[in-house]
Amino acid sequence: MHIKYISVFVNNMETGVDFFKNKLGFKVVNNGTINGTDYTVIQINDLFLSLTVTEPGSGFKTRLILNTSDCLKDYHNLKTAGVNFKTEPQYLTVGLAAEFSDDSDNQYILLEERNYDDV
Repeated sequence: MHIKYISVFVNNMETGVDFFKNKLGFKVVNNGTINGTDYTVIQINDLFLSLTVTEPGSGFKTRLILNTSDCLKDYHNLKTAGVNFKTEPQYLTVGLAAEFSDDSDNQYILLEERNYDDV
């Protein structure tokens, strides 16, 4: 058994898909309905996100960590694409990271992991 899909709750499917497809550059691979709930599947390499519209005020939010090999480059490219960052890239004990959110107030961390023990 393994996890294949991670749910991301969005306020509006159209703006959610636009964010992942046009700002982050991910691929829409499928859409449908499960138990009366519409979803759209977004693919990021071998991981799949299932976008689902949530009721206003439900409190459902998602927090994802997106791994990168070049945080500064991806930060610049995403900012240029219109992604609104909450923080600029900053050094943490695990590496270089920057935070952003989408229109549904889901939280994302762009993380370039670094092992500072390898000197």
